[in-house]
Amino acid sequence: MKLKIIDQIKKISGQRVLLRLDLNVPLDDQGKVEQHGDWRLDRAVPTIKYLLKQKAKVIIIAHLGRPKGKVDPKLSLLPVAQALSKKLGQDIEFWADDFRDYEEDSQEMSNGSVAMLENIRFEPREKLNCKRLAKAIAKLGDVYVNDAFGNLHRADSSMEAITHYLPAYAGFLIRDEIEHLSQILNIKKGLVIIFGGAKAATKMKLIKKLSKKADNVLVGGALANTMLKASGYNIGKSLFDKDSMKLAKELLGGIVEMPLDAAVASGFKAKKRKIVTVADVVKNEMILDIGPETLDQFTDILAKAKLVIWNGPFGYFENPIYIKGSKQIMQILTKTKAKVILGGGETVELAQKLKLDKQFHFISTGGGAMLTFLGGGKMPSLDKLIK
Repeated sequence: MKLKIIDQIKKISGQRVLLRLDLNVPLDDQGKVEQHGDWRLDRAVPTIKYLLKQKAKVIIIAHLGRPKGKVDPKLSLLPVAQALSKKLGQDIEFWADDFRDYEEDSQEMSNGSVAMLENIRFEPREKLNCKRLAKAIAKLGDVYVNDAFGNLHRADSSMEAITHYLPAYAGFLIRDEIEHLSQILNIKKGLVIIFGGAKAATKMKLIKKLSKKADNVLVGGALANTMLKASGYNIGKSLFDKDSMKLAKELLGGIVEMPLDAAVASGFKAKKRKIVTVADVVKNEMILDIGPETLDQFTDILAKAKLVIWNGPFGYFENPIYIKGSKQIMQILTKTKAKVILGGGETVELAQKLKLDKQFHFISTGGGAMLTFLGGGKMPSLDKLIK
């Protein structure tokens, strides 16, 4: 896949560059960017700095949360702009009002300066891939650059429709994401996939898609619970996807390695846990982590891997007593010779919590986008960036 990348733009000095970023970061109770969530800002910096070095006028478009087309002060991008400004070491002018009022301002920007629009999802038609809205946004720029990989599987007005009105290029983040994730599609032997967390249906479809590529798929979380139930096990009160039972049964007996034992408790906030085999879970218990026997089995499999991709933690890691399985597997992966790619917000959050996020080959900024790309799903916004 050959992308149109920003360093291929012949003349960019003095041009107004509309830069679409994924800055969907968590905010704390004071409305500031949480420290564990600012990694998305770090990943946006190289593209911005390149454009500034080329003396472009950079106008950032981004979203935060799901305001459903209505203005929500709690989802303002102002604190994100302030946090990003510190990382850049440069002021970002925040355009808080209707973006349509800033066309003249965009023309008067100095070369090498940065502005940011308010949350584009405050616009009612952003999620409709509206050409009328996109045409209005396009009046602020001369060139469009998309570096919002985490939103690349969505056809939004500021992602796909806008490419009909401006020449479109990919930023460095999207370039790196496609390059690293393509390794998974091209590998012939030694691929091991770790799937935990939610989105069971999406991950099962991907398992089926990659069944001839992967050597093993190690499962935990709601995905594992769904497959255990499909196998006839009693999973008690554990979370599972009842709509995916048919697909789960189709995957049994293949490359999927299910847990042999588990850490169970009466609920998410329980202060004690016990280890049982998956055959011994009772009706008032929830599976909240993998057990030691499963850990040993998974460790043996990972020792033979050449490339590992991990999306979703094994247990309810928000409670420290259910982080053990995910923690130990992650620690093991820092010592393996295999390339390791992490993806999905919770997986990255776990790595940061354990201070291991700098020790992996690559961290993808998109969970759903990563799964869609690997599964060969529609990526309408990506299609517009291909030569």
